[in-house]
Amino acid sequence: MARSGGGALLIATQPHHVFFCCGFRSALYDTDPHLRMAVLFNDRDVVVIGHKADAWSAIAVLPEECVYIPYGRFHFDAPAHPSIGNDHGRFEQALATGLRQLAGRSCNVMTDSNDAFCDGLLKMGFQPQGRGLPLFTEIRAVKQETEIGLLRQASALTERALRNALANLKAGDTELDVEAAITAEIIRSGARPGFAVVTSGERSALVDCYSSPRPIAGRDILRIDVGCTFHGYWSDTARTAFVGDPSAEVISAFHAISAGDSHARASVRPGVKASDLFHETVATVRHSGLPDFQRHHVGHGLGLEAHEFPTLGPDTTELLAEGMVINVEVPYYRPGWGGMMTEDTLLVTRHGNESLTSLDRQLYIIAA
Repeated sequence: MARSGGGALLIATQPHHVFFCCGFRSALYDTDPHLRMAVLFNDRDVVVIGHKADAWSAIAVLPEECVYIPYGRFHFDAPAHPSIGNDHGRFEQALATGLRQLAGRSCNVMTDSNDAFCDGLLKMGFQPQGRGLPLFTEIRAVKQETEIGLLRQASALTERALRNALANLKAGDTELDVEAAITAEIIRSGARPGFAVVTSGERSALVDCYSSPRPIAGRDILRIDVGCTFHGYWSDTARTAFVGDPSAEVISAFHAISAGDSHARASVRPGVKASDLFHETVATVRHSGLPDFQRHHVGHGLGLEAHEFPTLGPDTTELLAEGMVINVEVPYYRPGWGGMMTEDTLLVTRHGNESLTSLDRQLYIIAA
């Protein structure tokens, strides 16, 4: 559980920050993204604000020292619980109660929320001193041992589903068939499908689009990009296949992006500037067969979100640090022709990196 320091009171309102701070994930939020939640904490106490319907689900996983203050209308046939506070009609009323419990009005209040939320704090008589979003960014960039274990497991489950789908894939299967096979195995493994981009032929140049009923045919490039969540933590893995014998042009393009991918993976280590890694990787692809290759990034952090800090982009001056989990990708998209990519997840270690993905990075060949 995250704790603030220096007498400050931090308010987390974004769902992934709420989970990071207290360990509770609301299934209600998945069906209603307008639902409001918050975690209030200082160096001593933790208060969780949430809908009354979530109350018993929350206290089942929250640490004993947490207090849950509910708002909204819902009815349980149960006696009062010492960790569940009194009911409130609206989120703002529950928030005000939590603030009164944890802080005097002169307390240094920081939040990850927007300006409208800060205006609401002002109306309650509190003086927000700053935005806590940079603090969350910094804390979450370097993963704890438990987080690394969950990310490792998420990657392993995704790779197993992707490996089996590639092994069983045949010409005539549709993109939706392949997606169904991958997501079904992910569900059986205990994870939750996040995205499964299965695109073939000219559609393989379409970025992060939905799979279609299109049958996979001979001479098709097949690009598969898959992610799931395991106890809240993401995976993100991609591989490319070809149906039949690939042309020299396909082989040349895949060789170029593979060279860039290999360079990027070898470069991930503590102290490397993200922008330097980006420029060197793009240059490698250009020198390896795609002279006009362009990208806006060659990777990103991975954790409670599929894309986290830092982004491996041309203007990112941050240095990689031990404990970061970084995804490396060097995709190539040419509308009207196709697209291809590999994507891997790396843990930055003291002297270099450890790959959390191990699936062969070859161009997979499917019988026509």
